Amino acid sequence: MQNFHRFALTLGLAGALYGGAPVVAEDNGSAARPVATWSHDRSGLTLPAALAGFERGDSEQFDEDGYNIGIAFGDPATGSWADLYIYRAAPASVAVWADRAAAGMFANPILGDVNVNAVKVTRFTLPNRAGEKSGLRIVTPTKGDLTASGLALWLHDGWLVKLRMSSKTLEAAALEARMVQFISLVALPDAAHPAPGFAEIADCTAPMAPGKRARPIKLDMTGSIILGAMLKVARDKEAEAPAGGDAVWCRDTASQPQFGIYRREGQADHYLIALGDSGTSLWVKAYDMGPLMKPSKGFLVTQSNGVTEAAYPPFDRLPTPQQVLGLPGRVAPIYSAGLLEENQGTTITVPSN
Repeated sequence: MQNFHRFALTLGLAGALYGGAPVVAEDNGSAARPVATWSHDRSGLTLPAALAGFERGDSEQFDEDGYNIGIAFGDPATGSWADLYIYRAAPASVAVWADRAAAGMFANPILGDVNVNAVKVTRFTLPNRAGEKSGLRIVTPTKGDLTASGLALWLHDGWLVKLRMSSKTLEAAALEARMVQFISLVALPDAAHPAPGFAEIADCTAPMAPGKRARPIKLDMTGSIILGAMLKVARDKEAEAPAGGDAVWCRDTASQPQFGIYRREGQADHYLIALGDSGTSLWVKAYDMGPLMKPSKGFLVTQSNGVTEAAYPPFDRLPTPQQVLGLPGRVAPIYSAGLLEENQGTTITVPSN
């Protein structure tokens, strides 16, 4: 897996990005620790007060509805700490989000200069029947205040689970052993749908071909309703389809520390922008409505975090990543929907004139 971690190290020179700030920077053992079992009702995750030699600390909710959670753990005796995250993501891909998480991990200046040849990358089989060789674990020795740091990511029935662990005294092999033990004790219900095996992401063989600047298509009321209905039908079909393997992605060379651009090799009519590593993405894809509306063809940008999605007004040709990144917060979506059984619902916004 040399390509995977060489990219992460190269991309990681511009600043720390992983999952926002850690839940806790370090556990100094000064606060009283909870004794009760902690539980997350949405995923079924339960955590005892102590796990693999770590004491459970505070938890933090990063969204309003409890779909993105972080829990801190500390081991003062060895100067070690861990953060466990469980969250929804779009796409539900270990490959994409491990690529982002690794970039963020190696961007953290506290790791210092990392020797790429010392980084160990391992596929692992998940507990709770969640998938053969579908998880990814990355461990590296470090310099400076830390001796070793590691990252693990896996998928459990649509939930991404991420473990970040670092130590001031444990060497890389000992830290990895603690990670393996920690992961084996993470209590989740048996998975209903095993995750696909991890597939490494390589650089795309060629960059996206530059083209003319895309222009927004001005939709009337009918066009907005038709496009919104098309998206709902596509979403319903996707929900009904049997779970398949993870898409085989390649990484576009225009990827940056703040975001990654991913494509399917040889397919030029769509691409994905993964923002940070917290599970939110922008998906760019062509559509053809035939005789239903004019213009019949265009490109839609859909934003999703695995819980909700929103589509922006379409473009007349494939927009550049810069155009796509300029949409959130600046352009009102024409369609939004809940993606899970408990939040299903669709809103289609039509022009006011």
